[in-house]
Amino acid sequence: MKKCLFLNNREPYPEDIFNHLSHANVVWYQDNSGSFSLEKILETHNDTEILITTFMNLDASNLSKLPQLEFILATTTETSYIDREYCHKNNIKVVNTPKYTGASVAEHAVALMLSAAKRIVDFNTKVRSGDFQLFEHQGMELSGKKVGIIGMGDIGKRIAKILQGFEMKVKYSNRSQLTTSLGIQTDLNTLLSESDVIFLTLPLNQDTKNIINFQNISQIKKGAILINISPDKLIEFNALKWALEDGKLSYAGIDLLSEDEKYFQLPNLIITPRRGWYTKESFTRRIKMVVETLTNYLRNF
Repeated sequence: MKKCLFLNNREPYPEDIFNHLSHANVVWYQDNSGSFSLEKILETHNDTEILITTFMNLDASNLSKLPQLEFILATTTETSYIDREYCHKNNIKVVNTPKYTGASVAEHAVALMLSAAKRIVDFNTKVRSGDFQLFEHQGMELSGKKVGIIGMGDIGKRIAKILQGFEMKVKYSNRSQLTTSLGIQTDLNTLLSESDVIFLTLPLNQDTKNIINFQNISQIKKGAILINISPDKLIEFNALKWALEDGKLSYAGIDLLSEDEKYFQLPNLIITPRRGWYTKESFTRRIKMVVETLTNYLRNF
């Protein structure tokens, strides 16, 4: 029987989902109150062989507290919070949970675009305060505008497909050559300079960290909208700050992972709390995939 530790400080999972597994002794820790002590839990359960978790700080120091660890099941598409080099050196298999978000994240990205282009948040705030004039808040008509999607994976393609209904002209940059009827591939610099709306849909790694930075943000078309539903670190913060304060960007929308308050002070920025994926349908798919992944792993024992 494998000892399995389920660590979760976010949206709670039903704790009966693994009851059918006879080869796993699952220990649950679910607490989103802010009092979660990762180090203490790992030290207490240092005989853990399987770790299931989401967005925990799984650096070498923490992972070394689990000398018997052999398998990490990330309940996310993203795995940048896991020290993959340590896992490789110690023969720890790491598996993520891909594509469970389905249409949810793509829809959320488009919702951020619409909120920015139509100044929805500004209008709502002003009207609630009794101001019905609002002549300074002029929106953007999206039909016919140029869209640039950085990262044409599953989510990028879903965004492009939705935007066809808005009659927007889609170009995309992608690490590998890709042919699709959803848009035209181009290089990053051309995409930044031509696009009225830019979407970031990339995972975080050494190549994508600060992919939007001081060197290239100046190339963005003045008045463009930037939407990021990827990890925060794809955009250099000070570059974003400058672009919003200078007016280079008319608006930005971020499904923010960080709780850093420095973002809260930026003008013309819509922030959501990393909940683009959080729909009933997406969460159901996520649970199903986690159960199937663990079940398949345990079949070998």
